[in-house]
Amino acid sequence: MGGAAVSNTPLTQTPNYMTRKLYCWACILAALLIMGMLVPRNANAQSAPFVSKTLANGLDVIVIENHMVPLVTIEFVAKNGSFTEPPEYNGLSHLYEHMFFKANQELPSQEQFMNGLEDLGGSLGVSNATTNQEHVNYFIVIPNKNMAAGMDFMSNAIRTPLFDKTELEKETHVVLGEFDRNEAGPDFKLRYAMDSAVWSPELFSRKQQLGLRPAILAATPEMMHTIQHRFYVPNNMAVIVAGDVKPEAVYKEAEKYFGPKIWPAGPAPFPKYDPPAFPPITKQLVVREGPEMPYTEINMTWQGPSLGKDNADSYAADVFHTIINQKNSKFQKALVDKRLAYQVNSGWYSEKNVGPIQINGYLPINATKKAIKAIEEEIPHWTDADYYTDQELATAKRIMEGDRIYETASATEFATSSLPLWWASAGLDYYLHYIENAKKVTRADINRYLNRWIEGKNYVLGVTTNQPALDKLNLKPEDVLQ
Repeated sequence: MGGAAVSNTPLTQTPNYMTRKLYCWACILAALLIMGMLVPRNANAQSAPFVSKTLANGLDVIVIENHMVPLVTIEFVAKNGSFTEPPEYNGLSHLYEHMFFKANQELPSQEQFMNGLEDLGGSLGVSNATTNQEHVNYFIVIPNKNMAAGMDFMSNAIRTPLFDKTELEKETHVVLGEFDRNEAGPDFKLRYAMDSAVWSPELFSRKQQLGLRPAILAATPEMMHTIQHRFYVPNNMAVIVAGDVKPEAVYKEAEKYFGPKIWPAGPAPFPKYDPPAFPPITKQLVVREGPEMPYTEINMTWQGPSLGKDNADSYAADVFHTIINQKNSKFQKALVDKRLAYQVNSGWYSEKNVGPIQINGYLPINATKKAIKAIEEEIPHWTDADYYTDQELATAKRIMEGDRIYETASATEFATSSLPLWWASAGLDYYLHYIENAKKVTRADINRYLNRWIEGKNYVLGVTTNQPALDKLNLKPEDVLQ
């Protein structure tokens, strides 16, 4: 399955608007419209690049039409992931994702499963999945002539997994292999230590989708079935069908293969399995060795807004961080232009259950202390009237609008990357009105966001580099925390 990606991990993922370049978006939009990749947008609000329908069992059916090539992507998305995991289940959403590709009642062995997929797509057959903090998604890409057979295939896989004990033991070691590869990374120790500091040792499992080794090793078929019955019910899921298809045909087949006659609704998992409230951050310094790192990596993290509760601040956050991530911003000039940082970026992560706000920096080792001090000295000026210009504010909004257009250019990419996040964490209505609301953001909105979540608020500072450099830096909280 190409290695199930564990994505959206703090300290390694770049937020949506962090490293985008400013393109000639008018030219891109015109080209995409000519190629038929996008539906023309009306003058008032963002028109949907999809249509949707909710079946009687609560399953959302989302269709993205794109007739460029005769392919179809069929995808399931579940509101599951690390946010649902107490420590004893930490990493099991990811393990469950792997088991999807094993066996089910219709295809009772992995060999039969893979042969069935090959039959659907010949040499084209593609399948993959990702586990994130607030959603898990599974998809196949096949010729559109096999859409109905593909929906039948996915229906059996999602509804009737077997979780054979022997296969589970095999896949447990595959998942542990992914864990080992991540553990070998230079910032692994810092990531885990930061998660514990930011979210508390008791609740950090809710933000760490890679999991904990003891929990993964202790996984049983019964635990897999528990996850299935809690979260893999149609009223907690969406099916996304993207490509050379017609919505009416998709709805008809969805009713047949995913409808209430074959897949009845289950108990609603939320709010019953919502994560507990995270305790407030205690300001602290976290230092960990990064073997053989020739630079210093730093991370500053605050607890930030939650989608659904703090939407106004979410728009302001994205606009502001887009501004200060541009190369000509005062923030970049204070760090990169003065050679205190090779790269420094900031962002808020779009999450329903407290999205972190982060500043990530990659620094020359000998500039570590100066760079940290420079960042801390910049933050109080973020609300200054002259910290950014009206032109920078307008440019940030254009970049965000361009990004939104660009992300829909590929039906499969849109269906399997950004749309699952928006559906699971924010809702489709948030997505549809996102640019409209971002365009309304004012300086007062940005200052409200900064004052509420960042300025004067506790944060955790994480630092990692090689051990000799750490010994020489001799970092102390009183020296680097303001």
